[in-house]
Amino acid sequence: MALPEILKVELEFSSKLGVRELPQLDANNQSNVKGIYVVGDLADAPIIKVALRQGYDVVEHLAEKLGGTGSDPEILDILIIGAGPAGIGAALACNAKGLSYVVMEREKPFATIQNFPKAKLIFSEPKQFENPGNFWFEDATKEELTERWAEALDDHSLRIQQPEEVIDAKRSGDHFVVSTRVGKSGLLDQHIPAGDATADAENTYKARRIVLAGGKRGQLNKLGIPGEERENVHHLLKDPDDFTGKKVVVVGGGDSAVEAACDIADAGGKVLVSYRKEEFARAKARNKARIESMAADGRLELAMKSQVQEIADGGVTIATGGETRQAEADDVLVLIGTRLPLKFLRRLGIKMQGDMDFWRVAWIVSFALITYGFYCLKAKQDLFPFGETHPLGWMHDALKADLGFRTVDASFWGTCIYALLIGVFGMRAYFKYPLAQQKRRYISLIVFQWTFLFGIPELLAPLIIERPWKLYALSVPWPLSIWSLIDAPDWAGGDTVTAVLWLGVGALSAFVLIPLYVRYNGERFCSYMCGCGGLAETLGDFWRHLAPRGRTAKQSEWFGRIILVLAVPVTLLILNDAWVFIAKDALYSTKEFAQSWYGLMVDFWLASVVGVALYPYLGNRVWCRFFCPLRAWMEVLARKFSKITIHANEKCIGCGECTRYCQMGIDVQSFAQRGALLHNGNSSCIQCGICIQVCPMEVLSIERDRPVSISLGGGLLKPPNATWQRG
Repeated sequence: MALPEILKVELEFSSKLGVRELPQLDANNQSNVKGIYVVGDLADAPIIKVALRQGYDVVEHLAEKLGGTGSDPEILDILIIGAGPAGIGAALACNAKGLSYVVMEREKPFATIQNFPKAKLIFSEPKQFENPGNFWFEDATKEELTERWAEALDDHSLRIQQPEEVIDAKRSGDHFVVSTRVGKSGLLDQHIPAGDATADAENTYKARRIVLAGGKRGQLNKLGIPGEERENVHHLLKDPDDFTGKKVVVVGGGDSAVEAACDIADAGGKVLVSYRKEEFARAKARNKARIESMAADGRLELAMKSQVQEIADGGVTIATGGETRQAEADDVLVLIGTRLPLKFLRRLGIKMQGDMDFWRVAWIVSFALITYGFYCLKAKQDLFPFGETHPLGWMHDALKADLGFRTVDASFWGTCIYALLIGVFGMRAYFKYPLAQQKRRYISLIVFQWTFLFGIPELLAPLIIERPWKLYALSVPWPLSIWSLIDAPDWAGGDTVTAVLWLGVGALSAFVLIPLYVRYNGERFCSYMCGCGGLAETLGDFWRHLAPRGRTAKQSEWFGRIILVLAVPVTLLILNDAWVFIAKDALYSTKEFAQSWYGLMVDFWLASVVGVALYPYLGNRVWCRFFCPLRAWMEVLARKFSKITIHANEKCIGCGECTRYCQMGIDVQSFAQRGALLHNGNSSCIQCGICIQVCPMEVLSIERDRPVSISLGGGLLKPPNATWQRG
């Protein structure tokens, strides 16, 4: 059913849209339900070898916590749900630690892998990970891998109940009571016997702990049309040869659908592909080129911008552009993805990241109020509604102090706290991310903050010059701070030379140094040196995955360009007030109005309060991405002549980690799967490199060799349509 337009907008700006939904887990993978642990794809381990290792490590932790096997033989130490890589890793650890356990599998071990297409090559990445429990895993085809693993399961004598599905689990004292349903015997190929389980029986188990390793492919996405439950409708392709000589309709446009269509056509099937979009934007570049080439040669047929409306005996009804057509079909493959088993997770009481409850709402509101109070003091503002008798009025005077070389107030102490936060949380991030590039980046942020945004202007410069804050013209350039481009003789005690000098410094920073930096580093200033970005990258690192995604979020990035445009007249008005280029009285009121409202709405509310207060809800780049005029200025420059791009090789497996961790809300996975260059002509990338850090397949890399040329396709306030061509 189509979504109402207003709901579409809300979803597109949702902090969860485009992000892989994951359960709320602690550092040891325990969910909000004490005693239930989550491993594998549901716990942010979508790679086979990583999932094996994670399942093993979690049970090792549990073994230490449980202190050995329990005294009651009727209560299992651990019940494992799912016999995928993570579940098998957990079972191997149970064997190694002598814990009593059973693995519940509703289909068969490694079902997802066994359902891969014939002869699919599976890589044992990352190479630096050791295989737990001496469990064999090397690069191999699907057939070789599943055959070797079937032997390994027997060799390790793992206790697997199949086909048996967990229905529910309830805590009873110090253990869980788990209800299961046993499938029909013979329904699945069972190389491990299912014990005494009878067809369609229900069983009950008791377990001290539960390890959920069921994966995220809990439910198939459906078209929701008549005939979808027919026997000739399939949701996976095992062997293309099964469709030789048949007429097949393939529904979908992702890699699975594209590969299936091409493989069936190569096997001698007559294939029609129905896809709702006008191009295969989600498919890898090689798959897209392959299917388009086969369509051009007449080896298969494409029905783009179409939707299947009904599946009937011998054919399907397809709607395209307001018209319908009948297409013959012996079989239909609906390959439109899967979704999380949310109903099952809810039954267990497991909460997902981003779920709103009382405590999360309380935390978001409290964080916002603390942020607001902090910036009211730092900016020497009165609390809303900005009256003289506000609750924190006394603190402005209380925070004033004479340090000997200068008198300080709340602004100074706020800068101290700001620098301390970046230092502490910057070191946390330094040890969190192992790549050398990330370590250099966090050292850069800490050093820049402590040296150029605190030490020199706040401690050293007051000993040398009268107005030390003017040094911020170099480190906080226009238009991030409009005052970086402003000085006047009367402010400098009549010293016109000094005033011109500071004007030159501000202009040099904004119009020479920043363009040169952007030329070779793109928008990295935001993630390597900027004070706002420093807090976002350090303290805000906790919430980078909450960045809004979708069309509306992308369009909202243009607010920054609007503020950039507004910064120009405000700056000129204040300059005129200082230098009297034209009659001062004529523009005095206008200048006062523009200066006051720009400072209040942009510098205070957007840059300070809103930009930080919304970290726990909309991620750490609300200000930088949507409102910052400096990033908008760098984006204009980067689209014109930046050298820096992010490249992708052909190893992307679509795990979604790069997209999930992108703080700018970019669908990095889409670029990686298509093998497309990611740059400032088609994204708001700030080249932080986190997508490279979190990619388990080493797909992405940053290049600075200018492999492309950029043609700027629009003005400052026109939607970007830059075209990049191989150069």
